[in-house]
Amino acid sequence: MLAGAILLGILGLLTGAVWMLPGPRGRDAALMLRLNTAEGPAAVDRCLALTRVFGTTPFFLLALAAVAALQPGRALGLVVAALAAEGLTKGVKILARRARPFEQDGRVVLRLARRPVDAAFPSGDAMRAGFLAVVAWAVVPAMGWLAAALAVIVGLGRVRAGVHYPLDVWAGWCLGVGASLAWLGWMAR
Repeated sequence: MLAGAILLGILGLLTGAVWMLPGPRGRDAALMLRLNTAEGPAAVDRCLALTRVFGTTPFFLLALAAVAALQPGRALGLVVAALAAEGLTKGVKILARRARPFEQDGRVVLRLARRPVDAAFPSGDAMRAGFLAVVAWAVVPAMGWLAAALAVIVGLGRVRAGVHYPLDVWAGWCLGVGASLAWLGWMAR
């Protein structure tokens, strides 16, 4: 399980990195623009804005602390996996230096009060939401489907907000899910 989890994170990064090729980059940008500028009910945008908190660093830290309090025997491994996922996400952002959609295309509607200043690839919010979805599933199985749905909504919300491309979100999800599955694999040993 541990090797498979690590492989998932690596494959997610590699498949997400196809944005560096001209063809996929154009399709990724076109899909982002379609999702970002689509007319839709205002209630959908409000829902996406409300669920954004589930991908933020403060929520991530709070959720990790809650899990550590519930399962102190697994806390060290959880913290190591979370730090590894965060560090890898930040490191790849520094290396990839992908500009945010709102920085590259004047048609993009920015739906956030604060502009993110770091690179777009991979999505840190999607990584954190994906990580927490697997952790929630493992610790409180009844919350698994809800946490997974929230992870998807957080990722789609980042595209709708104009701050990420779909491949950024995909890579973030894979990193988060892979890191949390690695934690579970490590704990199973």
